[in-house]
Amino acid sequence: MNKIYICLLFLLPPLVLWGQEDICIGKKYSLHSTVLQEERAYWVHLPDNYATNVTQTFPVIYLLDGDLFFHSLVGINRAFSSGRRKDIPSFIIVGIISTDRTRDFTPTASAAGRDGKIPPGAVPKGGGSDTFSRFLTEELRGVIDGSFRTNGQNMLVGHSFGGLFTLNTFFKHTELFDTYLALDPSLWWDQRRLSKEAGILVKDKDFEGKSLYVGVATKPRPDRATMNLTDSDSLFAEILPQTKGLRFFKKSFPDETHGTIAIPGILDGFRQLFW
Repeated sequence: MNKIYICLLFLLPPLVLWGQEDICIGKKYSLHSTVLQEERAYWVHLPDNYATNVTQTFPVIYLLDGDLFFHSLVGINRAFSSGRRKDIPSFIIVGIISTDRTRDFTPTASAAGRDGKIPPGAVPKGGGSDTFSRFLTEELRGVIDGSFRTNGQNMLVGHSFGGLFTLNTFFKHTELFDTYLALDPSLWWDQRRLSKEAGILVKDKDFEGKSLYVGVATKPRPDRATMNLTDSDSLFAEILPQTKGLRFFKKSFPDETHGTIAIPGILDGFRQLFW
């Protein structure tokens, strides 16, 4: 299993470069997935005290779209789990690098757009989330648990389509993770199908020991036509707050758009879930 260091190199004037050291926050790995039939890359960050405290075990965050958010999540976790502040547990962070987000993160195949309309001649796409879930929990998790000192506590973090995958996993495969953090999930997918099914999916189900945080960007986007997500409002205001055993947190971000919510959402999510 090949590994490459993820390092930050600060370039200084030539006279002071002597004795320089790289600042490394993780390593790059890859594995061949028999489930997905392709090579998949992932990045791993280990807590600062991982090497010095050889008996300690750690929870794991599985971060979707790892190439986009890995550095930020590592920074947030390090800032609030070390030094004078130790409000958040030190996590092993696994960033999964995407190859086909629509295929992997969507629970159903659909030809409908964000406005719920199906253009003439549109071909359904997506629907591979169950297959990707098998890769994530049967293949990748086995490698992580076998290679590092994990403690059996697992968290899933996703934004946009990754947020949709996170919520779909929470509803349909609740047992796979302990904590779920979904940022501006694409609940418009397949004409709001997941939101419509949510009430049935949680009925008579016990979510004891599970935690869910959802961050939603609410800054208007006049350049983008989207459907009215009234059933999503009901999901967050009525269904999830009343779900048996669940620790549920939801926050709206009126100053953030879909493209800017990820970092403030992760920070607030950590505050709500662990402080």
